[in-house]
Amino acid sequence: MVNSRFGRLFLQLSAAERRSFSKFIASPFFNQQSLLAQLWESLATSYDKQGTMSIKEDLFRQLYPAKPYNDQQMRLLISRLYQKLLEYLAHEEAVSSEAQMKLYEAQALRKKQLDKHFQRSLGQARASVETEGFRNAEYWQFNFQLQLEGSRSVSKTQYGGQEALQKLSDTLDLSYFTAKLRHVCLLLTHQKVYQSQFDIGMLEEILSYVNSKELLQEPAIACYYYYYYTLIEPENTEHFQHFKTSLFKHSQQFPAEEIRDLFLLAINYCVKKGNTGNQAFIHEMLELYKAGLATDVFLDQGELSHFTFHNIAAAGIKTKDYKWVATFIEEYKNRLARQHRESSYSFNQARLAYAQGQYQTALPLLQKANYRDLLLNLAAKTLLLKIYYELDEFDLLNAHLDAMKNFIRRKAVIGYHRTNYLNIIRFARKLTNSNLYDRERRKSLKAQIQAEEVLTEKEWLLEQL
Repeated sequence: MVNSRFGRLFLQLSAAERRSFSKFIASPFFNQQSLLAQLWESLATSYDKQGTMSIKEDLFRQLYPAKPYNDQQMRLLISRLYQKLLEYLAHEEAVSSEAQMKLYEAQALRKKQLDKHFQRSLGQARASVETEGFRNAEYWQFNFQLQLEGSRSVSKTQYGGQEALQKLSDTLDLSYFTAKLRHVCLLLTHQKVYQSQFDIGMLEEILSYVNSKELLQEPAIACYYYYYYTLIEPENTEHFQHFKTSLFKHSQQFPAEEIRDLFLLAINYCVKKGNTGNQAFIHEMLELYKAGLATDVFLDQGELSHFTFHNIAAAGIKTKDYKWVATFIEEYKNRLARQHRESSYSFNQARLAYAQGQYQTALPLLQKANYRDLLLNLAAKTLLLKIYYELDEFDLLNAHLDAMKNFIRRKAVIGYHRTNYLNIIRFARKLTNSNLYDRERRKSLKAQIQAEEVLTEKEWLLEQL
């Protein structure tokens, strides 16, 4: 049952959601099939006690003690419970926005022709969306719905006339422009990664209109407008600076998920510029990370992704901001998911120690952690390789390179990562076994390293030469 649609959904529920659904399924307003409530109670109780889902036969026995197991009947019950769970999730989404609920309330009152009641609820919906403080595409879409609903009201005195119609039209434009510019940035980002082609539509007309009407004062339009130009003219760094300025200025006017995406777009640009050798953008990237951490941009339900944790530490190490990195590692280790906490913490401590030349400190940190994540394991092995080389422990290094190569062959390391790590091993061997006092041999090896396209440790290898 774990691999069924119901099972996969059940395992994604938090403890709070399971408790909430228990109340939902027990309510006769939402559910009039008592067997479904019993089935859920058996499932939830068993999971809370044992940490695993009960098998269908055990559940059936609890529901029908005197009957032999009937798989078809059990499947039907689970299917109905699955539908109720979907209803619950949809209900939670609907009631999660106070502004949206007040708009629904206003619509119902308008249909009842209770104008004063309607006006009050509509005003509350408007006040609620303003209290949220967001100014993204969804804000303008919701405002258009509010104004449209107002125009349909029983009393036309407040909404009639040319001014109201013009306002409705302007809001619709803002709703479309903000959504369109955001989507264009998504299309172009996808196009660059996957070499896709899209018909962008009326983009030029929108850009021209935005400029002629001075709409860059709107946060969402400004952010996506400047990011669009950052994408199509990456060499002109002024576009990025305008984008970053808008991002910092308006960060509180976007919901958490959207502002996180905007920060990541800015960081990705810095990564690409940094990879071309422009070290100033590594500092820009760290500035973005620091700003995001200060406002909890990168936290998702209180947790920091271990990928983001590694990237932030790497950026600080590259800029030699060692004291800040040490503080960051300590402060955010408990924000990591439990399964990644020990390995991510020890690896980044080791990486920091290595960067400061503290090789004897880094070694035990790399050796004590259990690196279950394949790519983190390979990153740790690569760091260990570099430490052995720096310490002139060439016997240990050669044994380590053999073990690392066998590890890659045994594990499902494919594509880019397989090529990259095998190249690291190959060049590390050449570095160890070649007579580097021979100028021609050193020159030849340098040319080979520089010519290799897939090689993340190129900078370190060249530094050793």
